[in-house]
Amino acid sequence: MVNIHKEIAQMVAINEKGETALYPPVEMLFNHQLNLLDFQLCPAELEQKTLWKVEAIALAVVRNFKSPGIFAIEMFVDSDGNVLVNETAPRVHNSGHHTIEAHYSSQFDMLWRIILGYPLGNTEVIMPSIMVNIIGAEGFSGDVKYEGLEEVLKIENAFVHLYGKKQTKPGRKMGHVTILSKEKQELIHQSTKIKRLLLPKA
Repeated sequence: MVNIHKEIAQMVAINEKGETALYPPVEMLFNHQLNLLDFQLCPAELEQKTLWKVEAIALAVVRNFKSPGIFAIEMFVDSDGNVLVNETAPRVHNSGHHTIEAHYSSQFDMLWRIILGYPLGNTEVIMPSIMVNIIGAEGFSGDVKYEGLEEVLKIENAFVHLYGKKQTKPGRKMGHVTILSKEKQELIHQSTKIKRLLLPKA
């Protein structure tokens, strides 16, 4: 129903006083067969006027919840530059996992600050990032074994997060890897390499 140009997620923190902090929006690239996120690039490449729309809409959505917390607002940018809200998540979220390594204050640090009434954290980027979701390989179900893990751990500025799930099955999200680099081409190269190498099998 929507002619989607890009899918964007915006993480927003809001405290008891109504003060807000915005993380840079991320661009989401999906596996359309599984309807699961494959890659997530931060910061998203957006025109300035589109960025302003994304931020303004995300802030309006969050303020209408009338609750402190951290929120993921997922949006479509259509081919005419319109920004449409697709989904909201009132919690730490897959859309913010890259912040663990790539930002001064991660989404988890930010949530603790909100809960404890501390000042909101610094959402600035330490370095651009791409996140790769690690998804159960086709044709494998059972006790998980990670093929290619040792090779991936040798990659500079790649941070592996496995979720401790003992069983794998096709399409099951098993973890993610965040890669940091100042060069977009390097991010894309390393992320496709990791997607090919790191396979949850049984």
